[in-house]
Amino acid sequence: MKSDFFDVPLSCFSPDRKEQGKCWLNLLASGEKLEVCFPPDERLGNCLECSFFQKLSSRFAGRRSADRIAEESLKILLGQVKTFDNYLERINQDLNKKLEELSLLKKVSDALLKSQELDKTLRIILTGVTAGEAFGFNRAFIFLVNPKTQTLEGKMGLGPKDQEEAFKIWSYIKREKVTFDQMLENVLDSDEQENELTSRIKTLSFSLEDKDNVLVKSMLEKKSFNLKEEEVSNLKPDEVLKILSTKGFLLVPIFSENKAIGVLAVDNLITGNKIFEDDQVGLETFANQAASQIENIILHEELKQKIKELELASQILRENQNYLLQAERWVDIGKLATTVAHEIKTPLVTMGGYARRALRKAEQGKLGPHELEIIVKETERLESITSEILDYSKATKLNYEKKDLNLLIKEAIEVFKGKLRYNGIWLKTKFSPEPPILNFDPKRIKQVLFNLIENAVEAMPEGGALTIKTQRNEEFAIFEVEDTGSGIKEENLQKLWIPFFTTKPKGSGLGLSVCKKIIADHQGYIEVKSEAEKGSKFIVYLPFLRES
Repeated sequence: MKSDFFDVPLSCFSPDRKEQGKCWLNLLASGEKLEVCFPPDERLGNCLECSFFQKLSSRFAGRRSADRIAEESLKILLGQVKTFDNYLERINQDLNKKLEELSLLKKVSDALLKSQELDKTLRIILTGVTAGEAFGFNRAFIFLVNPKTQTLEGKMGLGPKDQEEAFKIWSYIKREKVTFDQMLENVLDSDEQENELTSRIKTLSFSLEDKDNVLVKSMLEKKSFNLKEEEVSNLKPDEVLKILSTKGFLLVPIFSENKAIGVLAVDNLITGNKIFEDDQVGLETFANQAASQIENIILHEELKQKIKELELASQILRENQNYLLQAERWVDIGKLATTVAHEIKTPLVTMGGYARRALRKAEQGKLGPHELEIIVKETERLESITSEILDYSKATKLNYEKKDLNLLIKEAIEVFKGKLRYNGIWLKTKFSPEPPILNFDPKRIKQVLFNLIENAVEAMPEGGALTIKTQRNEEFAIFEVEDTGSGIKEENLQKLWIPFFTTKPKGSGLGLSVCKKIIADHQGYIEVKSEAEKGSKFIVYLPFLRES
């Protein structure tokens, strides 16, 4: 339908004959103001192609020079508007593409942050490279540096092996409307089986010294290579070309802070689509983003491996320690046998002699108490030796109770009060004002107290002073047993805890060893301070263990 004004059409059409609204010249002729009916930029370009506009402008030109100048100026201005419109359109397309790339990078980055395994990290990256919503390459491969062997090794591949498999995969994605987000979630949530491409690429390994290898060259030079079919044909034949498309492929180095990590390789084996410069730039940005995450995962896995190695080393050390302790125990048993034979022989000989003597007197009806007293005394000595040997040799099973250490020590002192008075020993005590209440085996700790007090009494045959104190800090309950006896020579201080070491004329040399073992079983320790002819002080530390 046409108007009466120079046959101007009612509607505006694009070059492909799509209606784009009412013609602005028609509206202007109908009395509309220019600022109201003037067309948008994207439609002004159509006017130069419009036959009606051309007819109108030729009539408008007339024969005057001014008219012709106005006509040409209008055409030039409209041409510039169209050129500028096309430029803006290209910028808009570029911006949209950049926004899509940023959106892709964010999605992949979010997925990578959730991954804690190298295989899943690589699969996420390859999914981003091959997904249609993302870069859309047919196939993608990742090669990583092995610093130990100084090689570039194939790690993973993703994509169809042939046209048939490609059709199945792409048809399924289209039919089921599988989104890129769903693909990433599937990678994170499932453990996929190794595909054929990955199996093939894992057989590839290239020395970093092989500078002719295009993969190694790309990584070492930190340079991308977008190789076309003719360039691929000029490459040195190797195992890489048995996997990548001979029609062309793109190699992008993966590096982080100038540290070479690997190479990302892509091709379009199935569709044969060309790989353009924009594809290369986008993939380089993507590879830079992925590099730091790959490096972090590799470092994390190396750390886990180091921890496993340390745990294994610790286990071996524990086993060796147990073996050494067992060996030490066998040595101790050998010493024990010698000591037992020596210590038991004397009382047994004495007991045997007096028993035979008592038997003869009994036959004569002259049996008196003297021989029996000797036998009883030697029997008690044997019982003491046997008890110490058993305490040292058997495994200790502690029966923990929550008790006040002050009260336990007071109970132990009561047992010795008569003996202390008899030996002319003055007792001094100083107990912690805040009761040290903790978990310990009262029977075993009392055994330690008895042993230390007995040693102190034996060290003061002429009498003296015995001081027993308790105190506490944040970690330990502490008790001290101090005497003013003969003291211990400096050269003997380090030998005190050695089983069977003794300076006494009688004794097994196991008393202090047993004490140390009991306190160690409580996760505590003993210190000793001594000076010859001035006395000794034994300080026992018992930890405040949690009730468990």
